[in-house]
Amino acid sequence: MKKSIVIFFLLASNVICAQTKRTNKIISKSKQLIQVIFETKDSAMLEDLFAPLMIHQAGNGKVEQRQEAISHIVNNPASYLQADMTKGYGVSKSMDSTLVKYFFKGKEVKPSASAEIYTVNLTMVWHKVKKDYKLFRLETLRIE
Repeated sequence: MKKSIVIFFLLASNVICAQTKRTNKIISKSKQLIQVIFETKDSAMLEDLFAPLMIHQAGNGKVEQRQEAISHIVNNPASYLQADMTKGYGVSKSMDSTLVKYFFKGKEVKPSASAEIYTVNLTMVWHKVKKDYKLFRLETLRIE
C-alpha cells in the first residue's frame, strides 16, 4: 500500500511539473508574439509562431488567414508605446490547447505623428504541433 501511494505521488508530481513547463513555454511564445506585433514586426518570427491554418479575427470583425494576418502586422505603419502597467497573462488549459488572454494598453503613434490611446484585448489559442506550440487563433478586440 505504501509503495502504491509513493508511486501515485511521484506520477502526480511529474504531471504537475509537465503542465508548468507547458504553461511557461506558451507564455514565453505569447510574449514573443506581443513583441512582434507591437514592436519588431518581424515576418520570420510570425512565420515561426503561426500554425499553417492560423486565423486572425481583427477588432473590426474581419477574419484573416495566416498570410493576410502576417502582411497586415508587418506592414502596419503605426508604432506602439506600452503604458507602465502590470503585464498580466491569463492562461486556461484544456486537453489539446491552451488559451492565453493578454491586455495591452498604451499609445498608438501613426505615421502622421498623431498619437491616441490604444487599448486591446488579445486572445491567443495555442496547440501543440509535433514538439512545439503554434498559434492557431488570434482575436484582437479593441476597446475604445
